[in-house]
Amino acid sequence: MDTPVRKHPSLPRPIQGELRLDRSNQLLEEARRLVPGVTQSMMKKPEHFAPGAFPVFLVKGQGTLVEDADGQEYIDFISGLGANMLGHNHPAVVDTIRKHLEEGILHSLPTPVEVSSVQALIDVIPGAEMARFFKTGADATSAAVRLARHVTGKEKIITVGYNGWHDHFMYDTPGVPAALASLTTRMPLFTPPDEPALLAAIEKNASQLAAVLLSVPYNRPVTPEFMKQVRETCTAHGVLLVMDEVVTGFRLALGGGQEFFGVRADIVCLSKSIAAGMPLSAIAGPARHMSRLSELQVSTTFGGELLSLAVCEAVIAHYRKSDYIQHIAKLGRRLREGINAHAEQLGSTLRVSGYDAIPFFLFAKDPAEHAKKMLPFQAGMARRGVLLRRDVNFLCAVHTEEQIEHTIEMAAEVMRSLQAVSSAA
Repeated sequence: MDTPVRKHPSLPRPIQGELRLDRSNQLLEEARRLVPGVTQSMMKKPEHFAPGAFPVFLVKGQGTLVEDADGQEYIDFISGLGANMLGHNHPAVVDTIRKHLEEGILHSLPTPVEVSSVQALIDVIPGAEMARFFKTGADATSAAVRLARHVTGKEKIITVGYNGWHDHFMYDTPGVPAALASLTTRMPLFTPPDEPALLAAIEKNASQLAAVLLSVPYNRPVTPEFMKQVRETCTAHGVLLVMDEVVTGFRLALGGGQEFFGVRADIVCLSKSIAAGMPLSAIAGPARHMSRLSELQVSTTFGGELLSLAVCEAVIAHYRKSDYIQHIAKLGRRLREGINAHAEQLGSTLRVSGYDAIPFFLFAKDPAEHAKKMLPFQAGMARRGVLLRRDVNFLCAVHTEEQIEHTIEMAAEVMRSLQAVSSAA
């Protein structure tokens, strides 16, 4: 069979006929036998996409094009769950790894890059004077909670959004001691009426509240005015504001949500784009808080792993000399406006909302109804060479205008196809 030819260098090879999933399905069968939950992240499980009509395993990527286990290509809007800010195999990552690989990966004493990478980080994070590195976002948010409790002498926290899988965040899930539920209050921010409820909860619980750990919602942009209200309320009541910028860091602005909203957190948590896909996270903030981390049992063997720290430093240097923030915002606006225009014209309930760099796809407010409608849409887009998550998706610095236009065109085609099927039924 002849290999399909790309219409443009940045577009995937057209997929002929239905998706081929033989190798993916074979690997899936093996994974079900060997790997609890099939994969390492619950957000990568097959059931979060379109089972039976969506690739399960990817084998390689270049830029924003990825190839699945059966040799089919796609434009990637999953972007390593938001971590691959520079796409796949970017020179800032690959060349840095090659350059430093022979120096070792993990040494027995601190290394100079532990100092220089912190300097690179605090140079771009508003209000940061010190920082510490970890490996995952959940590591960082957990360290921030412990530090906040130590600094304030209080134990309770309010969490907003997903802040990681550790016990104090997922207190109402199996395997977590029931007693922990009394220490954490989870608050939503999905709708405007949720905003005054959060402010009221801070005031009500202030005497026992160590921190508000806030990850902004992705279905709608919150305003700088509201974020300033949160900041002022926390300050007035002696509560630390911890901004979970695992997703928004280096994405909404070079300085993350703090820069974007014009607020200063007491502690900021970073991961994902901090090293463009290498395993790294951090907490950063003013010295008056961060210095007290040395008084705590917060330690990790792999926090000083050389390659990730060197990549972090190189990636930040690349970010600082590029216009990637403007680029991804521009492409995200075009994606949202283009798909929404087609949806309105076709009478589809699909709408793309959220922040420009973090497009949020929604068919219906009811989660079950949305999933029901999104599943065939995801399947149709995959068949046309576009990989989308069920809700939150990510632009990266190397997405192209041609890829965005292709995605808009394919979304319109899928919506028309689904309407035809619905009408025939």
